[in-house]
Amino acid sequence: MEKKSFLYIPSFSVGYFATLLAKNYYLTNNLPARFYADDFPKLFRHNSFLLTAGHFYKKMNTFDSFGFDRKKHLVLGDSGGYQIASGALTWSNDLRYKIFNWLENNSTVAMNLDIPPRMNNIGKWDECIAQSEENFKYFYEKQTGKTEFLNVLQGTNETSYKIWYDRMKKFEFSGWAIGGAGGILYRLISSIAVLLDGKEHLKTSNKYLHMLGSSSLSEFFILAQLQKSLNDIGSSLQVMTDSSSPSFSVAFGTYYTAANLKKCVYSTVNVPKQKQHSIDNNMFLPKTHYFDALFNNVLTPQDIFDYKEKCICVMTLHNFFVLKDTITAINEFIYNDPYLLQEVTDPNLFIVLKSIDEMVKNDNSMKVFEKYKPAYVNASKLFDSSDDTHINTFFEF
Repeated sequence: MEKKSFLYIPSFSVGYFATLLAKNYYLTNNLPARFYADDFPKLFRHNSFLLTAGHFYKKMNTFDSFGFDRKKHLVLGDSGGYQIASGALTWSNDLRYKIFNWLENNSTVAMNLDIPPRMNNIGKWDECIAQSEENFKYFYEKQTGKTEFLNVLQGTNETSYKIWYDRMKKFEFSGWAIGGAGGILYRLISSIAVLLDGKEHLKTSNKYLHMLGSSSLSEFFILAQLQKSLNDIGSSLQVMTDSSSPSFSVAFGTYYTAANLKKCVYSTVNVPKQKQHSIDNNMFLPKTHYFDALFNNVLTPQDIFDYKEKCICVMTLHNFFVLKDTITAINEFIYNDPYLLQEVTDPNLFIVLKSIDEMVKNDNSMKVFEKYKPAYVNASKLFDSSDDTHINTFFEF
């Protein structure tokens, strides 16, 4: 059995750290901010990244400005549906044309342009699904093969995800991306169940299964189990997810120190900023992981006090490596004896992981889903990072 792990894709293309990446910033010890660059230590190098058309569609050379190479890097293109649903972008056919061309020129794998039925689009389900279908048809007909496009699944539960899936499954791309499930376990599992029930994991044309914004530790356990179970049956799907959390958290001074797998939370400390605190000459960022040796003698107490380029770069890379190390630890238990996996996980989450394996290996995935539905509701109550608790209602749109 191939021990392929799910792939975490950092979404660091917007914000202060993104500026450092774009200008190819180096720390004073000649360590580049670009953790995907050839001169970044190979042991820690990470060759995937997410760029979003919602922010960059007017900049056709975004791919090059970040220093990416199509032969070396998997660059996932987000289509900007979130920005449309939030009102940051105004929908038009011209916008679709620009986003499609941007994705083909600035990503190696990309999402179709879906119109999410949430935020400003709540109550507009029919309009969202109709416009998304039209967009998917446009992408299907216009794609050149330069970029591998993913179909997109939207919904809030097994009912709405199934309705969306039945409408869009006629478009065969290189796999699927799941939207609207990040931070809500019930949604994540129900969307997975719908795709498994449709036998999408058995189609040789499907190469990727991406979960948009699923980055909590409980979700990492689920994705790791899903990948292992797919490996067990010989499916070629690469499970993936993305988030900006290691970078975004630095804006609030958050510095990861360790991960508690049982509670599925990070231990953190808050690094003081100049406007908030005064510090003495003894402050330093604690070295809590082996990769922190990369930052030896880089920061002075004054750098921390100033909280500018050097400090933000070190903290972001540190948080990113802690996250990656946590994923490695989760995989060590997922691929281990079930006894040890049960020892390290919350009892509710352990039942969920067992059910994921059953769903993948059962011809009737939805029957398994219904069997374990109470466990999914319980797990959602325990681990959801969102306060959106819609689980069993469909007509919220």
